[in-house]
Amino acid sequence: MSSAFEVATRAAIEEIIQSHAQASKFGYVVTHDSMQEIVGDLYALFLTSRSLKAAGDRLLAGGPMALGGTSKTGTASRPRRF
Repeated sequence: MSSAFEVATRAAIEEIIQSHAQASKFGYVVTHDSMQEIVGDLYALFLTSRSLKAAGDRLLAGGPMALGGTSKTGTASRPRRF
């Protein structure tokens, strides 16, 4: 069974390719310019994926830097309760 991440990634890749390729009766035609756009979009997807993974890893690791905060003493401040 595929994970939700795999399903979403495959759908994004398919959408990227279909948005730049021209359908024909023999399959898809991709021009040189379209290929460059596909590569750029796939690279952007890769960077976004890595960025989200790093943010998730920081969040799961906890600590003062997990949520983008800073600590001058090196210790996390107590969260405010409302």
